[in-house]
Amino acid sequence: MYPTRYQLQELTAHVVAALERRREGFPEWNEETEASLTLEAKSVLAEAGRQFAEIADDQPYWKQLEATVLSAALPRYFQLAKDQQAHEKNRYGLWRGGDVISRAAYAAAGLLTAVVIFRTAIPDWIEPLPIAMFIGGPLLPDLQIWFAKRKYASRLRALVDDMRDEAQARAQYRPLMEGEQSPVDTSVSTEAPSAHPTKVKGDR
Repeated sequence: MYPTRYQLQELTAHVVAALERRREGFPEWNEETEASLTLEAKSVLAEAGRQFAEIADDQPYWKQLEATVLSAALPRYFQLAKDQQAHEKNRYGLWRGGDVISRAAYAAAGLLTAVVIFRTAIPDWIEPLPIAMFIGGPLLPDLQIWFAKRKYASRLRALVDDMRDEAQARAQYRPLMEGEQSPVDTSVSTEAPSAHPTKVKGDR
């Protein structure tokens, strides 16, 4: 079994993290953006491949790993990133984009609600709520943005988890393929999708 960083789930997470750092520098999402991010993904994979080659001689495994990231993970990431880029450009649909006036309006609404409540016979436990809105109202846009970014991060994690499931599915089918080819192949780690015996550098 190869180190975790050379397995599909962790490699996908590594590539996605690198692309996220680059994505923030693009003001618009278009074909040029996708082309640039694709080159970045290939560069990250190439560097990881050079490191992998220092510990193992299993090109079929690595080639299939690269192909899965580029053909399965990357298109899904692009769709998620494209939607996120649109949300960011639209300031997540916040009223007035969460500017100073909108924050002041939230605070004023809380203050007005507090005045009305204090003049009305209501349960005591409700009275602190408008005060909390008056204090926290200006922070409401920040809270909305935080939730939106958290949702996006959750979707990226789901993508990475799906790649783990993809690797496990491939591992389940591989022993059957190996058994059809040669009994010797059954000793190879099920983590590798290659149907060829793995030769780790340093073996004699």
